[in-house]
Order: sequence, then structure tokens, then C-alpha cells
Amino acid sequence: DDLIHQMLKIRKKEDGRLHLVDGLVNPGDLVILVTPIDQEAPKGRLILPQQQVLRDLLDNGALALVVKETELEQALPKLVTGPALVITDSRVFAQVNAVVPAAVPLTSFSILYARRKGKLAYFYQAVQAIKDLQDGDRVLVAEGCTHHRQDDDIGTVVIPGLLSKKTGKKLCFDHVSGGDFAMGLAKYKLVIHCGACMLNEREMEYRQGLAAEKGVPMINYGLLLAYLQGVLARAIAPFQKELKVKRGF
Repeated sequence: DDLIHQMLKIRKKEDGRLHLVDGLVNPGDLVILVTPIDQEAPKGRLILPQQQVLRDLLDNGALALVVKETELEQALPKLVTGPALVITDSRVFAQVNAVVPAAVPLTSFSILYARRKGKLAYFYQAVQAIKDLQDGDRVLVAEGCTHHRQDDDIGTVVIPGLLSKKTGKKLCFDHVSGGDFAMGLAKYKLVIHCGACMLNEREMEYRQGLAAEKGVPMINYGLLLAYLQGVLARAIAPFQKELKVKRGF
């Protein structure tokens, strides 16, 4: 009985936390989910962040339309009313941004996770650190799970390539996954973390705390990719009141 009581207390505490789409949609709202099907996508199913966001929308009484980025443009004119929100995979931010009308709020699965699992404002502050990177600086790319890496892996290929191109600097990238994180953080100028769909809130807050303790900025995949693709201001607009910042990036 004591064990059951403790489990119920934990569940109650977790239920009191912010959910993925809290404050973003109302019952009856139409939300478009843009889900690329590429080498990174598992066969026969959506990836976990997409599954969980879809479920959260349904739990909130919202209507969800799931499309690939290649079908988004033809899907939009078929809607009687425009969507209340578009949530996209971060790697196709620029493509989706070009198609979705400016009046429609746009963000990504990964940014929703930055808000749900950690402190969104802390991740956002790290954007300035990108501008300050210099030749030879070390950057840590951290992922919460292990998976089979493809030729276009987002953590080892896409992000290092885009970041190096954006900064014009010769950066040194290290990669960790799963439980490996805490060793030698002080030597890095920036930590780039995945959406943490496989980590709980306590672990993500612990990781943010470790980085902050060492004075190392940490940014989330979604915020980084939005910045690198020139759509950060739009991507964080749905959270402007929470961030309490002016659009500066």
C-alpha cells in the first residue's frame, strides 16, 4: 500500500507539469504536424516526439492533420479554415516556413520538448554563444538515447555542417549519447542537446544545471536549427510571453 501511495504521489506531481501543447491550442483547433519520412524515420511508425505531440493534441480535444513536408503546400488550400498552429520537424523549418502563411503560428517538435523537459529560456539564451564561437572552439552534441546513425544523421552530420557553415569557423565537435554526459563539460564553448524525448524532466534539468554550473551555454536542437535556418523569431513567437524577450535573433 505504501508503494502504491508513493507511485500515485509521483504521478500526481508529474501530471501537474506543463504538457507539450499547454497554452498553445484550444479544443476544436486544427493543428498541422509536418513529419518528414526520410532515412532517419523508423519504418512503419512515427518517431516518439511526433507520437507524443499527436497524443497530447488529442487529449486536448484538438484536431490534428499529419502531412509530409512535400505535401504541405497542397494540403493548406484544402482547409476550410487555416490551422491554429503548425508543428514541424526542425530539419525542414526553412521549407515549411516558406509555405505556411506568416499569420499562422509555427514551431517545432523539438522546441515543444525544450519547453516541456527543461527551461526554454535557458536554451534560448545560448543563441548568443553561437555568434561568439571562434576557430578551434569545442562543441558537444548530446543525445539522450542511442540509435543507429544514418548518412544524414542530424547530430553527427546535419548540425555540425550547418553550424560550421553559419559561423564560418573551424569547430571541433564531440558527441555523446545515452547516459554519458557529465565528463569534462568545462572545455566546451557550447552544448547542443537533442529534444530529450527519452529523458525525464529531472534528468534534463540536471543536465542544464551541470552546464550552467560550468558556465557552458546549452541549446536545444530545435532552437539551434531554427536559428541556423533563419526562422528563430517565428519559431519562438508562440512562447514570447514565457520567454519575456524581444526578438533579437
